[in-house]
Amino acid sequence: MGESRSPALLILNQMAGPMTWELAEDLGAALGGVALLTGHPDTLAKGSRETVQLYPAAPYQRGGYLRRALSWLRYLVQAFFWLWRMPRNAPLLLFSNPPLLPWLGCLMRRLRGQRYAVMVHDVWPDVLVRMGVWPERHPAVRLWRWLNRRSYERADVVMTLGETMAANLARQFDPQRTRHGHIEVIPPWADTGVIRPIPKEENWFAREHDQVGKLTVMYSGNMGMAHDIETMLAAAQRLQDTPDVHFMFIGAGPKWPWVADTIHEHGLANVTLMGWQPEEALPFSLAAADVGLVSLETDADGLAMPSKVYSMMAAGTALLGLSRQTSDLQKLIEQHKCGVNVEPGDVDGFVQAVMRFRNETSSLDVCRQRSRRAAEKVYSRDVNIRRVHQFLTPLMDIDTGRTRRQSEPL
Repeated sequence: MGESRSPALLILNQMAGPMTWELAEDLGAALGGVALLTGHPDTLAKGSRETVQLYPAAPYQRGGYLRRALSWLRYLVQAFFWLWRMPRNAPLLLFSNPPLLPWLGCLMRRLRGQRYAVMVHDVWPDVLVRMGVWPERHPAVRLWRWLNRRSYERADVVMTLGETMAANLARQFDPQRTRHGHIEVIPPWADTGVIRPIPKEENWFAREHDQVGKLTVMYSGNMGMAHDIETMLAAAQRLQDTPDVHFMFIGAGPKWPWVADTIHEHGLANVTLMGWQPEEALPFSLAAADVGLVSLETDADGLAMPSKVYSMMAAGTALLGLSRQTSDLQKLIEQHKCGVNVEPGDVDGFVQAVMRFRNETSSLDVCRQRSRRAAEKVYSRDVNIRRVHQFLTPLMDIDTGRTRRQSEPL
C-alpha cells in the first residue's frame, strides 16, 4: 500500500501478534488496504506490505502494574494523534490491548464521527478485581466500568473470544445498545495451512530432540506467575521413571528460571526446557507434541482465553487442560471431545490423564484427530477472519461509499 492511498480500515493493537497480523493481511487484501498501529517488535519487523501499512508505537512493558499502565498511556496518546492524521471516514478496529483503547473509539466517534468495532481479548477491570489489586467498589473500578459501558454501547459491534467471556462482558453494558445488537464470539484462530500434523519420523524437531517413539507432553508459551506450571512439573517428577513419557517446556516468562532450577535440583532427565523458538520452527515444535498442555489460571476464568489452544489443535495434539470445570477451556475440550481437563493443582488427576494417553493409544489418536478436525472446521484462519470481515462490513458503508466500492469478498 503506497503512502498516497488512504487505508480502508484502521487497526489499533499495542500487542499485535501473529493473529492480528494475519487479520490485517487478509482484511487488507479484501478491503484494498489497512493501517495497523502497534508496538509489537516482531510484527513491526515484518515491514509494511502493499495492503498493510505498519506504524510503530510505544511497546507494551511487562512487569508491575505501574509499568504496564505507563506503557498503555504512552500508546494511547500516540494513538490519539495518529488518528487525527488519518482519514475520518476510515472506521476503527480496536483491540483491548491496551484495555483503555475502546475509550478512544468513543472519543473519536464524538469528535470525528468515526465508527468503530471492539475486539476484547481480556476483560478489564475484572482482571484487577480478581487479582485483588482493587476492590469492586473502588472509585477507579467504578469509573473504569462507566467508561467501558459508554465505549462498548457506542460501538458498532463488540467481539470477544469465548461464551463465558461474552457473558462477563454483558454484565458491564447492554449489548442491545450497540448497532449490532449483541456480542459476537470470535475464537482465536490458527493457520491450519501452516500449522498441521507432521509424523514424528518426518519432523526434524522431533528427531533432533529425541521424541520419536515417546509420548511428548508439551507446554509452549508464556510461563507467567499465574500459570500452573507447578502441577505440570510435579507430574513430571512422579513420571521420571517412565522413560517413554517426556515433558517439553518451550517459551519464557517469570517461571522459566524456576523450571530450570527444578529440573537441575531433581535431575529430571524426562524434561526438556527451551526458550522461544524462531517463528519458522513453530509448526514443527507444535507438531512434535502428542499432548498439549494449557493452563487457564483460576483468576482468569471467563476473562481471557489462551490462543495457544488453537495452534495446538491445528497441529493435531490432544489437549490436557488445567482449569476450572466451568471455564471456556473445559467447555471447548468437552464440546470437541479432544482431551481432558483437570482442576488446577490436581497432580493426581494430571498424572492419571497422562498415563491414560500413554496406555490407550487408540483414544489418544482419536483425540488428536478430533483436535485437527475442529481446528479446520471451527478455529481456522479462513473461517474466523471471514466472520470478522462480515461484522465489519456495515462500518464500511460510509458517506462517500469509497470503501464499499474497493472491498472484495474474502
